[in-house]
Amino acid sequence: MSFLKRARKEDLISLATNLGENPAPTFSKIDLVSLIQGNKHYNEDDAKHMLETVVTESQERLKMAVEQERLKMATEQERLKIEAENERKERLKMELELEKLRITTRSMRSPHVMSCLKLHQVLLQRMET
Repeated sequence: MSFLKRARKEDLISLATNLGENPAPTFSKIDLVSLIQGNKHYNEDDAKHMLETVVTESQERLKMAVEQERLKMATEQERLKIEAENERKERLKMELELEKLRITTRSMRSPHVMSCLKLHQVLLQRMET
């Protein structure tokens, strides 16, 4: 009987439900213990095993919830990392386009047009890798 008093309220509610009772969430632990012990199907050994199962299932659900939250956070972190990388690439692309325009503008005044365009192509290739 002391095993019932040590149990969590949520676990006692589950045990009472498994025994066919309909406990209200407002019941105190004492009320739940009385309800369980007063059940026509109550057997201390069976109730102890059922409670152990309820506790194990509760712990498994908690572990699964924690793992799902961890995976959700890892996925979000990866998404943000990819988004930041894409923004960085877009910014570099815009900077290179600006540099290309500067080179083109300068090349109209300079005889080194081809060397500047080659430099731009090399920069574009480096950015893509």
